[in-house]
Amino acid sequence: MPGVSSFSAPSTGRPANRFAHIDQLCRILSDQEETCRQLADCAQEQQDALRKGNGSDFVRSSLTQAHLARRLFFLEEERSAAVDSLAQVLSSTSSPTDLASLMERLPEDDSERLAAHSRDIQRSADRASSVQKVNAQMVQTNIQLAAALTRQFVDPAEHYNPGRPATRDIRASQLDQRI
Repeated sequence: MPGVSSFSAPSTGRPANRFAHIDQLCRILSDQEETCRQLADCAQEQQDALRKGNGSDFVRSSLTQAHLARRLFFLEEERSAAVDSLAQVLSSTSSPTDLASLMERLPEDDSERLAAHSRDIQRSADRASSVQKVNAQMVQTNIQLAAALTRQFVDPAEHYNPGRPATRDIRASQLDQRI
C-alpha cells in the first residue's frame, strides 16, 4: 500500500542490507518515474481534450491526474523513508537527509544506479510540467474568452447569434459573477 514503508531497523549485515535498501530505493524511484510518465501522458490527454473541446475527456483526465498526483505523494513519502533507512545502514552518526548527499557516500556503481533513476524521473517530470504549462495557458485563454463574451451580453448557455441584440438586460458585472 502506498505510504506504508517496508523498511525495518538496520541489521548487523551492513553490506547485504545496503544492497537490499538500494534495490528498494531503486524500485521506488522507478515507480516515481513511471508515475511522472503517466502524469505527462495524462497532461497530453488533457491538452487534446482542450483542443477538441471535449469536456468529458478533460474531466476524466483531470480525475486521473489527481489520482496520479496522490500516488506520487505517497511514493515520495516512501522514498524519503528509504533514504533515511539507507542512511542509517551506512552510518549511525550524522546521516544525510537527502538523496544527493547520500549518493556522495555510496560506492560509485550504487551512486550511478540511483543517479540514473533520478535523471529518468527528472526527464518525465519536466515533460509533464511543460505540457501542463501549455494546458494552463489554454485554460486561461478559454476563461478570458468566456469573460469577454459575457461582457458582450452573450450568455454562454444560449446560442450566439451575431447581430441579434441580447434578450436580457443584465449588466456585465452580474454576468461575470455568474461564471
